[in-house]
Amino acid sequence: MREIMRSVTVVLLILFLLASPISAERGREYIRVQEVTMSLEDGDAVFDVEFGLDPFAKLYVLALGTKYIEPELVGLFSDFDNVTVKRTEPSRAVLVSKGAGEFKSGYYLYDSRELSHQVPKLNIVYPQRLTRTFYDVSATPSVFSEALED
Repeated sequence: MREIMRSVTVVLLILFLLASPISAERGREYIRVQEVTMSLEDGDAVFDVEFGLDPFAKLYVLALGTKYIEPELVGLFSDFDNVTVKRTEPSRAVLVSKGAGEFKSGYYLYDSRELSHQVPKLNIVYPQRLTRTFYDVSATPSVFSEALED
């Protein structure tokens, strides 16, 4: 029985390894972004991305972890500078763009930035916890927020 399980595991692992280049060629087709929440935090933009994976990619992530999808998630925000992955889960990720907002006269100004593909729902969360929602966007809007004093 153990030998059968071991054989099945090896076959699945080989299939996963062979599928990785196929998924890479398909680009972002295996990741379906459902919602992005952009929180404005002291000049940084913190992105909370909710996404779904196609069934094969989901198996791959469950077997080998989320590291392989992180470049695709960072690529969504390729127009932003200094984007790093803070946390990745099988259906959610948190990314940070340091210095996304420019400080001027007591305000942080966040210029509009292109996203690598259409996002069905984009929430902007201001430091005062006010939220604005945009639908079917391919760029973040130009926004500003007052700098909070410590």
